[in-house]
Amino acid sequence: MRRLCAALSLIALLAGCAAVREPSVATRDVRDSRDARMAQPPSVAGVAEETFGKAAWGRQGEFNLHGQRVRYERGAERLALFDALPAGVATPLRFSWAAPAGDSAAVCEGWTPAASAASRNGGPRPWVLSCRWGSAPAAMLQIGEGQPRGGQLSREGAYRRGELTLGLRSAHQLEGVASAQSTAVGYEMLHQGTVVATLDLSGPLPRLRRPDPGTPLGRAVTEAALALALVSDAR
Repeated sequence: MRRLCAALSLIALLAGCAAVREPSVATRDVRDSRDARMAQPPSVAGVAEETFGKAAWGRQGEFNLHGQRVRYERGAERLALFDALPAGVATPLRFSWAAPAGDSAAVCEGWTPAASAASRNGGPRPWVLSCRWGSAPAAMLQIGEGQPRGGQLSREGAYRRGELTLGLRSAHQLEGVASAQSTAVGYEMLHQGTVVATLDLSGPLPRLRRPDPGTPLGRAVTEAALALALVSDAR
């Protein structure tokens, strides 16, 4: 009897140790998601990072970006440039930002082109996001399906205000991970061929590296980053 009790106690002890050593799949997924980071190009490696927004955007809400209020309304509970545009949604996004130079408000339309490389391969048909800011000089952003990069379908576009043009492209590489991700882990923003800002969407909250928002380039980056973040719900 003593031997039987001792054996049962040893089995229970080993089972308990195994449970402590091996976390659940859900726990590993949460930990990995929080630790994931978009790979940063050298040109922004020394730029301070700002976290903003919420874990789930929902249909409407507000938040602060470095003490400046952002308010938004979305046309669907879920929006993602790497998913299909929800049926019947022509205006997926409206938002305003209390910018250093005064309030900035955008109205964004969305539509799905007739054909695309992704739809021909059986994926969701990529849609185009087009945003306009009415404050002088007026600005426009447009982004849609880009050329395949690293074996993955991308999203590419541009933001323009006056003579300033900011290139936009999706980023698919995580730090320390060799293979590219099928959907964006963030976006790079380029001025005159150099990455000047990044939007990291790999974690629970967006992370932004940007020039001074009080400058024309910093304003352009901030407006573009807000639009991209607000149509990038996590899977």
